[in-house]
This record gives sequence, structure tokens and C-alpha cells, in this order.
Amino acid sequence: MRLLISILDLFIDLGYRTFPMKRFTPVEGLTLIFLAGLVLLVLIFRVQIPLWRSQLLFYTLLLGLFFALKLSSDRRGSQGIGGLLHDFSPIVFIIATYQSLGNMIQYLQPDIDPYLIRIDFFLFGVHPTVWMERWINPWFTDLMSLAYLSYYFLPVILILTLYLKGRRDEFNRVIFILTFGYYLSFIGYILFPAVGPRFTQIDLYSVPLEGSFLTDFVRDTLNAIEHNKRDCMPSGHTQIALMVLFLARRFEGTLFYPFLPVVSGLILSTVYLRYHYAIDLIVGTALAVGCLLIAPRLYRTWKRNIKLQ
Repeated sequence: MRLLISILDLFIDLGYRTFPMKRFTPVEGLTLIFLAGLVLLVLIFRVQIPLWRSQLLFYTLLLGLFFALKLSSDRRGSQGIGGLLHDFSPIVFIIATYQSLGNMIQYLQPDIDPYLIRIDFFLFGVHPTVWMERWINPWFTDLMSLAYLSYYFLPVILILTLYLKGRRDEFNRVIFILTFGYYLSFIGYILFPAVGPRFTQIDLYSVPLEGSFLTDFVRDTLNAIEHNKRDCMPSGHTQIALMVLFLARRFEGTLFYPFLPVVSGLILSTVYLRYHYAIDLIVGTALAVGCLLIAPRLYRTWKRNIKLQ
């Protein structure tokens, strides 16, 4: 791990010497690098991606928005609506890039679900989502659906709390670490596409996941708004939820104890609701630990280089 961090530090130092990265804050630079990587990916695999021109145009527009927000922030600082939009713009880029992956992941390589199914069975001797059928009842399914939905709110609650309290440095640090985690999970989706047990193991289930209107609402809403369906490996829900929990404990302790049961239920819900294989959770946990070790070091290195310019 120390060797990896040293290599990343060296990469950032070389980047500062070679490119005008001093003009960008850490989270701006991270977003710019990831968007540039997606553009390069589309160009390399354009023969395989049917709508590659549209995909390229979309990323070009995102880059245009990125530089527009950057120029506005440089001119007006962090004041007013423009500053607010700039400060929270990483959320927009995370959502937009995640959704865009649904237009190309399936064309890059075959899904790896068969391998994940075999790994789960090798590790546990059962299919975890099938084994958990013994727990199914309507009220618990509703509870798990709400826990699963909390994933979309926990990071926002944390960064919004820091922002409203005027803790600018902590806000910038946390949003960088979380953005790093999101982009790393997106890379995982590209490298290891999988649709999950709700699609691949449907013939094995004998008990339906029935709940009240709450379960139907959560399931139908997520199916409608999530364009990218190959987002199982790693479990971003597990990874980001654990990262948020740790960061809450580190920077805003008042949120840690309310978050703890919610995050526990969220992680359990990923398998109970048949969205993830158990191996996805294991890898997601490992990524969370890796991000929490690496991202703060990258942030400090980036800030140090800015001050030295």
C-alpha cells in the first residue's frame, strides 16, 4: 500500500510539472482527469459502441459545463448561486457520468455474472440471495427497500452538513474523497460488467420479494432512473456507504450514530433485494478501505503542490 501511495504521489508531482494543473482544485482536477479518460475510452472503442458520436458529444458538453463553472468560480469566487453550483457540481458530474455508462459498458466486453456466481457458491456453499429467501416478509422488504434508497441521501447529508456549518476545508476534503470513490467504482463497472442476481438467478427464486407500495415505489423508481444496469461489481452501495460512515465519524461525529444502523441495513439490503452478489460487497469493502487510505494522501499532495506554485 505504501508503494502504491508513493507511485500516486510521484504521478501527481509529474503532472504538476508537465501540465498546468495548478489552476485546478483537487476535485476539479479529479473530475477533469476522469472525463478526459472517458473521452479517450470512447475514441479507442468507437467501433464497438453503436452511438459513440452521441457519447462523445455528451462528454464534450460535460467538459464545456466543467470549464464554464470553473471560469465562473474563478471570476466571482465562492459567492452567490454561481459559487454554490460550482461547489456542488461534483454531484452533477458523478450522476451524469454514471448514467452515461449505460450507453457503452455492454459493448466493451461480456458480462462476468457467471464468474461472480461461481465465486459466491465457492465461498459460501450456497447462493446468498437464494439462501436469504427464508427472511422474506413484506414489512422487512419495505424496511430493506428504504435502507437501500438511503444510499442516495447519505453522502449529500454529510457534505451539506459540513457546508452549512461553514467548515470549508472539511467539505472540500470529504467531497474529494467521495468523488474519488465514485469514479473508482465506475472504473470497476467498466472493467467488470455485471447485471446482478435479480436478472441472472431469477429461475432459482421461489419466494417473491413482495412488500407494500413503498417497495414498489423504490423498485420502480430506481429501474426508471438508473440507465446503467451493469453496476454490480464492485458494490458501490457498500463502498460509498462505508466511506460516508467513516468520514462522518472523522469529520461530523453527530451523524455517525444515526448513520450506523442505516448503513448496516443498506449493506444487508443489497443482497436481500437481490441487487448484488456477496462477492460484490467484499470487493466494495476493500475498495472503501483503499479509497480512505489513498484519497486523503492524494488530496494533501495536490494541495501542497498548489501552495508551492
